Amino acid sequence: MKLRIVTIAFILIQGFLASAQDTLKLNDAIALALQNNYSISLAENTAKISGITNSAGNAGMLPKVDINATRSYALNNSKAEYFDGRVRDVPNAKSNTQNAGMQLSWTIFDGLNMFIQRDKLNELEQLSNTQLRGVVENTVAQVSRIYFDIVVQHEILDLYHEALKISDQRRKFAKVRLDLGGGSELTFLQAIVDMNADSAKYMQQLSVVKNLKSDLNLILCRDIMTDVLVEKTIPVNEALIYDELWNKVQEQSPDLLEARSAINLASLVTKEIKSVQLPRLTINTAYSYNKSQTDVGTFTSNRNLGFSAGVTLNYNLFNGFTNKQKLKIARVREESAVQDAELQKLTLEANLQQVYTDFQTNMKLVRFEQENIQFARLNWNITQEKYRLGALNDIELRETQKKLMDAENRLFQSLFMCKSAEIELLRLSGQLSESVVPEK
Repeated sequence: MKLRIVTIAFILIQGFLASAQDTLKLNDAIALALQNNYSISLAENTAKISGITNSAGNAGMLPKVDINATRSYALNNSKAEYFDGRVRDVPNAKSNTQNAGMQLSWTIFDGLNMFIQRDKLNELEQLSNTQLRGVVENTVAQVSRIYFDIVVQHEILDLYHEALKISDQRRKFAKVRLDLGGGSELTFLQAIVDMNADSAKYMQQLSVVKNLKSDLNLILCRDIMTDVLVEKTIPVNEALIYDELWNKVQEQSPDLLEARSAINLASLVTKEIKSVQLPRLTINTAYSYNKSQTDVGTFTSNRNLGFSAGVTLNYNLFNGFTNKQKLKIARVREESAVQDAELQKLTLEANLQQVYTDFQTNMKLVRFEQENIQFARLNWNITQEKYRLGALNDIELRETQKKLMDAENRLFQSLFMCKSAEIELLRLSGQLSESVVPEK
């Protein structure tokens, strides 16, 4: 039964390797995510709507022109009694009325509110673009982390594969020695147990890699079952400097830019409420045509055609202190926006310091583990030679093998943590997408 499990594991290995496709580069994966990801598409649509909405007409800076026309008929039984005693009784009296005209209304002064609205629309458009950039940065970070996680887990998968091959060789060697009478059944059984344990680890790691590939396909918005073959390198930018990163955070961090936009919008709301306290001046002009015909009344036919113009001045003297209350609330919200921006800045600074510390620590660990692996591999080579000569037993061989695997595991994990910290540093400073997305 145990040998069958090992056989199944090898079949899975072959099936997995046979299904591999062309190598998917990180930039290609990011390009697919930027093209297909639904969150980015929604943010792009929001930005487009903000751009379309940002117009002089929506700011109230342009005149309003209306054309209207009316035609109506009426049929009434009319009876009129006059003071001189006359009586006029007209059954089925007809009336026909026609109206048409063009009207123009233009507010030429509204307490500067139209300019405030224009500034609000500009700020909202800029905010939506900043939010789009934030979504892009987060998506790029997510794709990059999963991509490099696949790289690391694939390397660990190769380690388990190599361990499985070594365990199989041990089993064969123990079997030969047992058949020749120079070995023990206990050693042979222990070799089988270790081989089955390595087989189980390999199959579990195979599942980890497969799930990560499904996660990557999900972000790329393509078939979940699509196989992914990644590049087996994890380049790390060791030249990241904290002061430069912090300057970038203050200049172009999407989170900080959103907080500053909130301050500007709150300030514009305060100005908008103040503008209501000023007079409003509107000019009105119209060109109209009116004609009416009737069987009864003073005139049988009446027609008017002409031009009219006027000016309307509106100034509110008292509205129950509503504007005063709104102004107080707006100033409180403006103050809250400033405090929120300061908190956001402080939080970003703390996050940057922590991530940068993690980055430096993991860089040191990577160098340490790279040096440590050299000794572990040398130790493993010596141990293998002694084992072949019979100078070491299986337990000592297994222990040395485990130390080498642990050292390689630690190196891969430190390398991944270092790369994850680098990705987060670039995301916090708002320069992740420009550092990995190829120019079009």
